[in-house]
Amino acid sequence: MSVQPQSAVSTADGSGEAVFMFPDVPVGQLWIGTVTIPKAPASAAGTVNLGGQPVGPIFGPGVYGPYVTDHTKRFSLSIVGLNPGTQYEAVWHADDEGQKYSTWPGTVTTTVEGTVVIPTPVDVAIVSPLPVPVDGTVDVGNFPAVQPVSGTVTTEPTLATSSPGGQLTMTGSALALPNHAAVQGVVLSAPTTNAHPIEVGDAGVTTTTGLILEPGGPPTPVLPVDNSNVLHAIGTSGDVLSFLVT
Repeated sequence: MSVQPQSAVSTADGSGEAVFMFPDVPVGQLWIGTVTIPKAPASAAGTVNLGGQPVGPIFGPGVYGPYVTDHTKRFSLSIVGLNPGTQYEAVWHADDEGQKYSTWPGTVTTTVEGTVVIPTPVDVAIVSPLPVPVDGTVDVGNFPAVQPVSGTVTTEPTLATSSPGGQLTMTGSALALPNHAAVQGVVLSAPTTNAHPIEVGDAGVTTTTGLILEPGGPPTPVLPVDNSNVLHAIGTSGDVLSFLVT
């Protein structure tokens, strides 16, 4: 399908708080898209949640994402700073065709209490820690980079462990990805040597319901799963699905 806006309506309580619950994703599909509360005041702030777990921030009427999920992790927003007693509609521009997803209607700049917040679209909801001053010993891990630092520099090989990856050969039936525990999730792609698209979803994925990966198309965002084997793929026998677990 093309981009299909999904709506969640909620009325702020007396404290200006509200929770927006989006419709469940159908079994066998992965939906991806940006989220916004178009009429939210600049004072609004909160979190984007997948399966009840916070995965990113949201402020005012800004556009954030894209975020991706399946039927096992419901998409919701927890917001404060709304006008008490006022009804709002949140919109998730969800799209189940992975190679066509976009960040429409695009990012915006939202002013919140004098601070300019510039949302940056990311492939998935991963919050990176801000750099902080470090005194004394600096641990830079084991990677080929030159770091000008003061003090003592030590290396820690365990920080440079490789991420599991490989290819899964299609058989014409739905196949689970290999069993690898994931911290951030899984990235998928279809090589240019494939002759047909591959569909990805949960155990119920079919050739008409999955996230479509075209041969040679861009890789998916990081799909936020705990283990790669919760994802299933179906494709023409002989084609392959490339995966990287992070």
